Amino acid sequence: MGKSYFIWNGVDCRSMGVIAQGAAPIIRPEERVQHIEIPGVSGDLTRTEGEAVYNSYIQTLSIAVRGGMRVREIYRWLRGSGWVTFSGEPDRRQKARIIGAITLSRHSRNIDAWEGEVQFYCQPLKELLRTENVTITTNDWITNRGDVIAKPLYKITTNATAVYIDTHIDGEASGTRIDVADVTSGSVIWIDSETMEVWNSGKTATITSQATGDFPVLHPGKNVIYIGGCASVEIDKRERYL
Repeated sequence: MGKSYFIWNGVDCRSMGVIAQGAAPIIRPEERVQHIEIPGVSGDLTRTEGEAVYNSYIQTLSIAVRGGMRVREIYRWLRGSGWVTFSGEPDRRQKARIIGAITLSRHSRNIDAWEGEVQFYCQPLKELLRTENVTITTNDWITNRGDVIAKPLYKITTNATAVYIDTHIDGEASGTRIDVADVTSGSVIWIDSETMEVWNSGKTATITSQATGDFPVLHPGKNVIYIGGCASVEIDKRERYL
């Protein structure tokens, strides 16, 4: 097994002379639930706050660096928020923020080695480092390989003055559909199901007020997509993993 490492905002800790002492555990986040006690009834009622809603968590790493002259450089690097990848899951990244104090203390008087801890406050869902967008030109199906519902970004080249996207779980009669009216045929529009916004071609202005319905999502597994008024639809699936 290779040595442990982490990548913070595109910078590999090894390139900074930082040694990760021990592998970061692979954490499955806690589902966000409410436990409600009912008078006169044993136990309680467990209620989820929504489908696939999970809590953030703290990932703590022990680190070491040789050379006291590098300590300040490490402090400048390990701050703020961004993306982190841990060696246990080298193909994935997640949003995080570095929290708490980082204190690097000298290991011994005879060795110029400094040790301490860094804490990452991690958002619960991860995404793949390398993803491939899918382009469709007619009704088609695509697979969400992730663990939870995905909220894609759709880039649509229109061929009419009104467009729609309707996504269904394979075998289900109803799904999530959005209609966008008063668009220019031959133009490009963007539908962002994560931010729930619709944008013009240059993403310089929102046209969300022209949309009705629900922003289309992709459930884990096979999804059927129906389109109208679209010459092509490029889909960034934004698959997410626990």
